[in-house]
Amino acid sequence: MHNVEWDSSLETGDTLVDEQHRNIHALVAYMQGADDRPEQIMLVLDRLMDHVACHFASEEDLMERAHYPLDMIEEHVAAHHELKQQARELTIKFRLGEITSISDIADFLNEWLREHVHQRDRVLVDYVRACGEAARLTEEWQSNPPQMNGYAR
Repeated sequence: MHNVEWDSSLETGDTLVDEQHRNIHALVAYMQGADDRPEQIMLVLDRLMDHVACHFASEEDLMERAHYPLDMIEEHVAAHHELKQQARELTIKFRLGEITSISDIADFLNEWLREHVHQRDRVLVDYVRACGEAARLTEEWQSNPPQMNGYAR
């Protein structure tokens, strides 16, 4: 399994979104040492579902604050909906016994990183950077962001 590495060129300047992007990379790295025990697989799936619930909302909020073009928001949100559905399907397949190896989840996450974070989100990153301070989080948002479980090993 070849993991996609975090790279600082993916930073938006939005501390919450950047932390969440690093967390999904950490989740993939965590899987390197995980085994195929059901509790390990469920842990990864739980973290994945936490991530999609919190991160996509944060990223969509960032798009609005940055005045990202509406057609690009709609396309990006549609991709988020598709990724949420795929994450749900992975969880269902695991519970039905159709997934018995963490490598199936790792393949999905690596593809997600390559296609979504390293390509689609890079376009958003470039746009947000061009907006500068206009897209920064407000103090209220920074002090009370959506919560997501950490990925410490």
